[in-house]
Amino acid sequence: MSASTIKADGDTWRAELGDEGAGRPRVVMFFCTTTDQRPYRVVEIDAQQFSGEAGLSEASAEEVQSLFDASKSMGAPRDYPTYGS
Repeated sequence: MSASTIKADGDTWRAELGDEGAGRPRVVMFFCTTTDQRPYRVVEIDAQQFSGEAGLSEASAEEVQSLFDASKSMGAPRDYPTYGS
């Protein structure tokens, strides 16, 4: 398993960085790869965290696990404005 793939809550989860954009917070999204019955999870991160080409691939398993533990199901920890309106 790569550092951006972890086992948690009895399933395997793939972590991906969200797209960066003006006015949008930086997020890591977790997608369950062992079942489609689990909703995705999201956690907001510092804009400088995991920047560059390597992104999450250089994160340790402990870092990714910590992000998963802080994530929320189908959303991030705060309300976001509606984009494109």
